Amino acid sequence: MCRLFKMSIGFLFLLALIGCRNENNPAKKADGVLTPVKQNERNSQIISSLGFDTLLMYDLNIKNEDIKMIHVWVEHFKNGEKQEDIVRGATATNEDMTLSAAKMNFNMDDTTYAQWTLSMTDGTGSTTLQSPVMEVDTSIGTAQSQLNDKIHIEAEKPQALALIVKNGSKGIRVGLDEDVIENTVKENDEVYVVRVMISKTEEYE
Repeated sequence: MCRLFKMSIGFLFLLALIGCRNENNPAKKADGVLTPVKQNERNSQIISSLGFDTLLMYDLNIKNEDIKMIHVWVEHFKNGEKQEDIVRGATATNEDMTLSAAKMNFNMDDTTYAQWTLSMTDGTGSTTLQSPVMEVDTSIGTAQSQLNDKIHIEAEKPQALALIVKNGSKGIRVGLDEDVIENTVKENDEVYVVRVMISKTEEYE
């Protein structure tokens, strides 16, 4: 009888541990899963030949049926100060989505220009938005850190996809944590941050 009692207590303790692990497991809380679309050497060469300076592409799997919108935008900082967003877009979500953010450079009359394009699709329809055309100083290089691994994301929590530094005196830091982004913005002349967020509301900012 005593042995049976001890086994019952042990079983209940094990169930409690499993319950705690599930509560702390981010995959259980995830409202969506973001997976980078991998580029190989061949299509990377094609992308470069088409004039893409930056191309980010991700598959998004929505895990929570309450998610209604996906937001993608490009933040811009100069000398540590937040500027107007380069481009911002949003669309209604489906269970499986693909999103991309790209910056294309092109030449006209001996001047180089750039334009950002955001695109979101569920395979049946797509939403595409473009930034105004900007003149680019090609004598200034850029460095970039981007999301390369599958991650779980939560509603109403913006996720950085890429950190791009232009004319940086300190260069670019490793990682996309918010403290890394904040310090990179402080230390460099011009910084771009590409972000995504899924939302349970239908509001468009």
